[in-house]
Formats: sequence, structure tokens, C-alpha cells
Amino acid sequence: MDNQRNFDDVSMGEVISYEHFLFYLEQGREIEFVYKGKEYFISRSVEGRAVWEGRIKVAECYGESHQDIINITKIDGVTLAKLIKQNKIEIITVF
Repeated sequence: MDNQRNFDDVSMGEVISYEHFLFYLEQGREIEFVYKGKEYFISRSVEGRAVWEGRIKVAECYGESHQDIINITKIDGVTLAKLIKQNKIEIITVF
């Protein structure tokens, strides 16, 4: 994150760029978002990251790269990275 960009905080229901989303993950932030009317949550722990739909763990990742979780997680057969790039998710909260 040597070339740290200055991104504004995001309002509920807003769509953000892939770069903005990745920036939040690199900062260690947790993100709640909506896709097709369902709420999801990307959590962070000492072990790594996980993606949740309610209380159901959809995916988990224990790698060094924060980008890994969005590349391996699939919702409706599409990677989370692709959904973000296509502006198909809406942010609820960034912690």
C-alpha cells in the first residue's frame, strides 16, 4: 500500500469501485454488502478472512493477500471480485 489513495467513506447503499473495495480490505476493514437482496459480511480475524451470508459461512481464506478472499468466494457461481468490478453489490457498512 505504498501508493495509498485517498478514498472517501461510503454511504449505505452506495456502489464502490474495485480499487476502493480492495483498499478497505488492505486496511483490515470488515465490509457488509448486499447482492440480489441478500446481506453478506466479510469478516477479519487473526486467522484470516471469511464471507458470511447471515450465520452461514460462504467462504474462508487464510492467505497473506486480502485480495484472495474476493477471488475465491463465489456467489451464484460468480467470483466476488467480478461482482464488485461489475458494480453488482451495494455497501451497507464498512467497519
